[in-house]
Amino acid sequence: MFKKIDFKGLNYKDLERFDSHDLKRDNMHSFYQTFDFLELVKKWPEIIGPAFAKVTSPLKIKGDSLIIVTTHASYSHNISYLSEELKQKIFVLFPALKPVIKKLNFQTQENFFQQKQAEEAKKPAVPKLHPQDPRYKVLKLEADRLFGDIEEKELRELMMSIFMQSR
Repeated sequence: MFKKIDFKGLNYKDLERFDSHDLKRDNMHSFYQTFDFLELVKKWPEIIGPAFAKVTSPLKIKGDSLIIVTTHASYSHNISYLSEELKQKIFVLFPALKPVIKKLNFQTQENFFQQKQAEEAKKPAVPKLHPQDPRYKVLKLEADRLFGDIEEKELRELMMSIFMQSR
């Protein structure tokens, strides 16, 4: 995988076999084998903070740049002022990125986050308890015990419903 060049025994005919970019490509290839980009995505809220994590995300590493996608150009503009601090936080968590990332570039893609929100909306809601479920019956008995002394039927049912939903 890695090409070792013996410079002492190298003659001019051997130079034709080596492309000047091969060594750099091999070094980059080994970097990409050891670096897990998904770890950067997972730790992104820790790096940038929870508020900006909702509207930004690392997209890819291209050349010497980390491409960050944002929902609006104003976020890109504001975060660009923090780029040096962000790079330092990234380098603390991922030292292997220090020789690779020289700058941060920003792209604005609103639909990137709309897709993310749509996926979250598709996730199933917390399942409701069926009236025949033993847990439901226990909650109902406990709610009856707590709110049984309320005379108004509507208010009692409302309080029982709120109690059961909160559990």
